[in-house]
Amino acid sequence: MFFLCACQKETQDRFVDSEPAHSAILSFAVYNHTQGFLTKLKKTVEIGDEVTIQISEIGIDGVDEDRIVIREDRFGAFIASSRTGSVTFIAPAGKKEFTVYLMNASNGADYRKVDTYAGRNEGVLEYVPPLLWYRENKNDYRGPSEVIQDAINQLNNALEYSWAKYGSFQNIDQRRNSSFGVGYGLCRNQFGWHSPYWAGVNPEHCLTYKMKLATFIEEIFELITRLNDIGGKDTATLITDPDSGNLNDVGKDLLAYVFVKDEKI
Repeated sequence: MFFLCACQKETQDRFVDSEPAHSAILSFAVYNHTQGFLTKLKKTVEIGDEVTIQISEIGIDGVDEDRIVIREDRFGAFIASSRTGSVTFIAPAGKKEFTVYLMNASNGADYRKVDTYAGRNEGVLEYVPPLLWYRENKNDYRGPSEVIQDAINQLNNALEYSWAKYGSFQNIDQRRNSSFGVGYGLCRNQFGWHSPYWAGVNPEHCLTYKMKLATFIEEIFELITRLNDIGGKDTATLITDPDSGNLNDVGKDLLAYVFVKDEKI
């Protein structure tokens, strides 16, 4: 009996030692970040192994050839991002679903404006969504509320799609933690100005609705992304339409990119 038990134990040990490692089945839905669904990928790897996805291997046109972001589910936890056309992360245990976001190139957006050309702490979100804002005028200046709401609505719409909502702006009655003011002020005697806590327009310099709208969009965009004058002369030149003052398609692509790649979300 003793001999039989020893053999059984030895056989069991050999079985455990030779048991194959568990695999991770990873599913990826690939999206153009502002245009929508592109294709699907699936990879089966060993748990703990490195997983690499290259944009060139996906074979998709109309996207930036360098920038790629991976998040859990449709827009869940940040997994990895890259500006080299290839991204690598460690395979988790079990069956997982991810989304691969590739950046839209059809509007000619230069994504270097919000990362390569920016400093280490620029081109990232100042606050975690929802972005809380309240109305605040400074220096006894006054102006119409409609243009402020128009600017906020356009920025909000640039973040909401049928497949994911990247972020949102939420109006509050008064200042709270992680919030910023929006309104009219001296703005250092410039068209507009912002700090990390306030974005504003000088109504004495911005006389038309179009000028006010473009400047509010510019200053709020710069505040929440920690960027300044990425259009050369000013950010409005790059992200707004000169005829209407509206947020343009390049501005929508750049804004959504900052949210998609931000690790705080």
